[in-house]
This record gives sequence, C-alpha cells and structure tokens, in this order.
Amino acid sequence: MQGSCHCGNVIIDVSTKVNLATSCNCSLCHRYGAIWGYFEMAQVNVAHRSASVQSYKHGDEYLDFHHCTRCGCITHYTPTEKAESTRMAVNLRMFDKTVLQGVEVRYFDGADTWEFKAQSADRYFI
Repeated sequence: MQGSCHCGNVIIDVSTKVNLATSCNCSLCHRYGAIWGYFEMAQVNVAHRSASVQSYKHGDEYLDFHHCTRCGCITHYTPTEKAESTRMAVNLRMFDKTVLQGVEVRYFDGADTWEFKAQSADRYFI
C-alpha cells in the first residue's frame, strides 16, 4: 500500500494491509484526528521528495510524531530510543479511504481511562 501527505511530499509504503487500527482521544491524537495502523519498522518505508519531515515529542518522550513541513499532515510516529521498540504507527488517513474498508477501528480513551472502549465513538471522540 502507498499513501502520502496532502501535498505529496511525504510518501509512505507499507508491505502489508492492516485489519485492526486505533483511534485515540488523548491530547495529541484528538487534535491530529489520526487513525493509527501499527507495523514493525521494517515493514514501512517513509520517504520525502523536497521538504523535510519534522517531529514532535510530548510527555514521556517515548514517541516522535512526524509531520510534513509543507502541508502539516501528521503522517506517522516512531519510537524514540527510550521506548526500546521496533513498532511504529502510520496514520491510515494518509491513504485512500478504501484502505479503511474492512478494518476494525478500536477506540482508545487515552484522555481519561487509558482503556479501549466498546461504545460508540461519538461519546468519546468528538
């Protein structure tokens, strides 16, 4: 699968389709509006054409959230060395909307309970 940011500067290639994704309402994800698909870093290739990608760390600094410096789209996040992980997340909204067809989107309440919610997303994620 191949996706890109809005301006096409950041290109994301993943080697496998996901069946499960996460929507989170923590202070960052609520603002980003991302739907995260998780991959081993070896399964993902991220490239940029002309403008670079910048990253942002928050809180415990276990994750670097990357965005295109031209259009501002949040494209993916990667673990920092502190996290000691090989797993990363790709914002599935950077792909054609058909990529999300058939994908179960779990709703994670990162704002309050730090638990996955089975209820309608309306209550927690608007």
